[in-house]
Amino acid sequence: MEYFNYEFSRMKKILLPIGLTTGGLQLLFLSFFAIVGKFDTEDGNSMLTHYNAVLALATIGTMCVLAIYVTVLAGRYLVHDYVGMNKSKTYLLPISRKELFYTKTKAFSASISLAMAVGLLISNLAFMIMDTVIPLTRDQSFTHILNIIVSTIVCICLTLAVVLFSSFIGIKLDSTVKGIIASIIFVVFLSNLAAIALMSYEFVSLLIAVALIVIATMICISMGNEIDKSEAL
Repeated sequence: MEYFNYEFSRMKKILLPIGLTTGGLQLLFLSFFAIVGKFDTEDGNSMLTHYNAVLALATIGTMCVLAIYVTVLAGRYLVHDYVGMNKSKTYLLPISRKELFYTKTKAFSASISLAMAVGLLISNLAFMIMDTVIPLTRDQSFTHILNIIVSTIVCICLTLAVVLFSSFIGIKLDSTVKGIIASIIFVVFLSNLAAIALMSYEFVSLLIAVALIVIATMICISMGNEIDKSEAL
C-alpha cells in the first residue's frame, strides 16, 4: 500500500491535465455533433438529432484522442521504467519486480480512470444544461442518465484497454515509440466499431469494454511474471 500511495502521488500532476482534456474534448464533440444534427436540413431524420447518437459519437471521439494522449503519458510514467538502461535501475529497487510492476500499473490506471470519470461527468452535465436552455437534440438529454453512465464506463474501459495493450507492447519491444504507434493502430481499428456498437448495442459494447479490461489484466499478470524472471541488462 505504501508503494501504491507513492506511485499514485507521483501521478497526481497528470490528474488535472487529463481531467481538463477529457472534459474539453467531450463537451467539444457533444456540441459539434449536436449542432451538425440541428442544422442538417437535407435529412430531417438525421441520427444526429437524437441525443444517444450524439453521445455515442462524442464519447468515441474523446476516447480516440485520449487513448493516444494517455499512451504518451504512459510512456513517461510506466513504460519508461522498463525499457533500455532504466530497466536495470528499476530492478534494483528493494521490492519484488512483479509487485512493483503491478503497483505502477494500478496507480497509473487509477489516476487515469479518476481523471476521466470526473471530466466526462462534468462535461456531460454541462451539455445537459446547455441542451435544456438551447435545445439542440430532439429528446432532452436529462432523460438519458443511464446512457451517460454506460458511455462513461465504456469510454474509460476502452481508453484504459488501448493504453495498457499499447504500453505492454512498448515494454515487450523495449520502445516507448512503438507503444505509441500501437495505440494509433488500435484506435483506427476500434473507433468505427465502437461508435456503431455504442449507438445501437449499448450493453453489448459495455460487456466488450469490460472484457477487454479483463484481458488486459490477464496480460498484465503474465507480463509481471515475465518481468520477475527476466535478466537486467
